[in-house]
Amino acid sequence: MKIKLMVSRERYDEIASELEEKGVEIDNSSSLVLTEENGFADFLMGRRNDTLSPVPVSEIVFIETFGSDVVLHTMSEEYKISERLIRLEGLLNPSEFLRISNSVIVAVKRIKSIRPTFSSKYILTLEDKSTVDVTRSYFNRFKEFFGI
Repeated sequence: MKIKLMVSRERYDEIASELEEKGVEIDNSSSLVLTEENGFADFLMGRRNDTLSPVPVSEIVFIETFGSDVVLHTMSEEYKISERLIRLEGLLNPSEFLRISNSVIVAVKRIKSIRPTFSSKYILTLEDKSTVDVTRSYFNRFKEFFGI
């Protein structure tokens, strides 16, 4: 049996070795995921140049989807990840990450400016100079989060 292990850094090695002793293979491409209850991810596994790397959540600027591809952006790199945005919403701390459209989750602390538009949307500029839109369906949620 193969599983993806999505637990805190403090517990990862302990849990991974216990599972491996029981014959369970840790595979970051597995669709079966083991997570901690009431815990948020410390890192996500990202693929860059055919190499899997743990990407600390603290380095994430935003995550976006293009069709079936999910791309995680840091200040200097982009990584493909295998998680869907709906799953990422549950893995990431909701006080630090906010979904702003069907295809984008942003790290709240990485927002540099918020520009309103006439069509009930906001345009965000992020620390890496990327711009992303808060779409109409997420507009009220965004306003409530920031108390706007």
